[in-house]
Amino acid sequence: TRKVPRTKIPCLGWTPTILDAMCCGENRNRVVIVFLVGIGLLLLVILLPISYAYIEYYEYGLLQVRATGRVDTSRVYTRGRYFVGPARTFLKYQADAHHRVLDDLSVFSDGISNQSIGLEFLIDVDFTYLLIKDEIGLLHQELASSYNSVIESRAKDAIKNTAIFVTFEEYFQDRKNVELRFRNAVQARWDSPPSLHCRLDQFHVGRIQIPQSVAEVQLRAKVQNELNDKEAFVQQARVERELTAVEVNKIVLNKTKTLRTTNAEANLLRAKATVEANQIKADAQLNGTQLLFQAVGIDSQSQMASFTYIRNLANRKGDVSLDVQFLSDQNVVKTRTIG
Repeated sequence: TRKVPRTKIPCLGWTPTILDAMCCGENRNRVVIVFLVGIGLLLLVILLPISYAYIEYYEYGLLQVRATGRVDTSRVYTRGRYFVGPARTFLKYQADAHHRVLDDLSVFSDGISNQSIGLEFLIDVDFTYLLIKDEIGLLHQELASSYNSVIESRAKDAIKNTAIFVTFEEYFQDRKNVELRFRNAVQARWDSPPSLHCRLDQFHVGRIQIPQSVAEVQLRAKVQNELNDKEAFVQQARVERELTAVEVNKIVLNKTKTLRTTNAEANLLRAKATVEANQIKADAQLNGTQLLFQAVGIDSQSQMASFTYIRNLANRKGDVSLDVQFLSDQNVVKTRTIG
C-alpha cells in the first residue's frame, strides 16, 4: 500500500493526512455546513409527517400534549388534516352514532292496584345516541373515556324507574306508547344535572321475556276471560230469544184480536144487512099484497088470510110440495039444488 506523504502544516502544529487537511480553513467550514444541512433535512423528514394529525369524518378531536397528556378543551376539531406539531396530537371522540344493546334488562310492571306489586320480567332494549359537538370539551372534563358506561347506566336507571308505571298489558297492546315513554325518560335522565352532553337518536324495545309461571297465569286469565265472554254472550242470546218470543206472542195476540174483531164486525154488518133486507122485503111484500088485493078485489079477511097462508106454504122449501092448477068452467062439475 502506498503511503500518503505527510507535510507539516503550521496551523495544526503537526503533519496531518489528506483528510486532516480537508478540515482546515474553507474546506472545514464547508463540511460543517453540509453536515448541519443534512441533519436538518433528516429531522425535517422525520418530524414533518408526525407534525400533522388527521381527524376522520366520524370523529371529533381535542388537542393533547404528548408528553404531559394535558388536553385543550377550548376548541373541538372536526374532520380534516391539521398541523399541530410533533409534541401534540388529537384525543379523539366518536362523532357518529353510538350503538348500545341492553339485553335481558329486568323490570317491574305496574301493579294496577294497591294490592298488586306487578310482574317481574326481562326486556331487550337497543338505542343509539350522538355526542353534542360543542360540549365535547365539557364531556372530557367531567367523564373522559368513561362516558359510555355512565350513559348506559343512566339509561338503565331511567327505563327501570319508568317501567314501574307501565302495566304488563301495555307492553303488548300499546307498544309504541311504551317506547315513547321510555325514550323521554332516558333523555330526561341524561339531561338532568350533571348533564351527559349527548342526545338520544334511535330507541327500540325488542323482545319481551316473561317467566313460564307468569305466562301460564296470563294464559289462564285470558282463557277465563274468553269463557266469561262466552257465557255473557249465551246469557244475552237467551234474553234476546225470550224478548223475541214475547214480541212474537204480542204479534200473534194482535193478529188474533184483529181477526176476531174483524169477524165480529163483519157478522154484525151481515146481521144488520139481513135485518134491513128482510125489512125491505117485508115492506115490499106488504105493499105488493095490498096492491094485489086491491087489483083483484079481495077485501074479506078470510080470503086475505087464505092467500097469505098459501103464499107462506109456497115460500117454504123442502118441507111442502105445492102444485097450483088453473081450472076452467068446463072442467068444473056444477051442482044445483032441485026442488
